[in-house]
Amino acid sequence: MKPLKIEAAIDTPEIIFDPATNIFSISGISHPENAKEFYEEILDWLDEFYQEIEAKKGQKIIVDLNFKYINSSSYKYLREIMKKVANIKRNGVEVEVIWNYQEDDEDLLNEGMVLFELPDISLDYRCIPYN
Repeated sequence: MKPLKIEAAIDTPEIIFDPATNIFSISGISHPENAKEFYEEILDWLDEFYQEIEAKKGQKIIVDLNFKYINSSSYKYLREIMKKVANIKRNGVEVEVIWNYQEDDEDLLNEGMVLFELPDISLDYRCIPYN
């Protein structure tokens, strides 16, 4: 399976989902004009990845999230992404989620904590502050 790579733009984050390294990274600013159009490609890629899940059992996927800003429509799609990741975990793949946030951005920290503790997601996560 090919990695998914989308370069960052002014209003969209960089996406690198690499099945060879098992690192799925989203970083940057997310307030695209059309969040559905932007995030649909990622959701489709995860559906395809899920079809190959048997080959990943016993391995660990690292989901590394580093938003400088995320608007509400992007957050909605991030929730859908994390539901798919939670489903991957339920099917025997270890998942480590890292939520990076700027040290003084309590709102972003709280958004991450709320997201991973939602009943339909419920993933273990680490919050890592940076300056």
